[in-house]
Amino acid sequence: MKRPSAAFHSIGKEVAALQLISRIIGRVRIIGAVGLVAIVALASTCVGVAIVAKAAGIPSNAQGIGGFVNGARALVDPALVMVAAVAPLALIAGGLVLLFGGRRGMQIIGTSLGVLLVLGSVTALIN
Repeated sequence: MKRPSAAFHSIGKEVAALQLISRIIGRVRIIGAVGLVAIVALASTCVGVAIVAKAAGIPSNAQGIGGFVNGARALVDPALVMVAAVAPLALIAGGLVLLFGGRRGMQIIGTSLGVLLVLGSVTALIN
């Protein structure tokens, strides 16, 4: 009886690895679809909007532009604080990426500063 060659054995391993990857991708797709359905169902019931409005402290009797401005102010201020806290870490991370020869370091630095400037200008426009 003849033994299979080493090339045949490595091809079998590659096929098994590809089948495993295919199964993992299929499961990720199913999980993603279930998550998307859950998000759409939550959005269609408008429960999410009420939760955000309550957490932001928007009064229920606010209507028109006043309600929009109150909601924007209530949501932008915490976001600005969060971005201002994370921006120095992003600057350090971008500098380290540049230091070790990465191409995306300037992109990380620019994005962190850009988001901080955009949120600051939105806050200035609202106030």
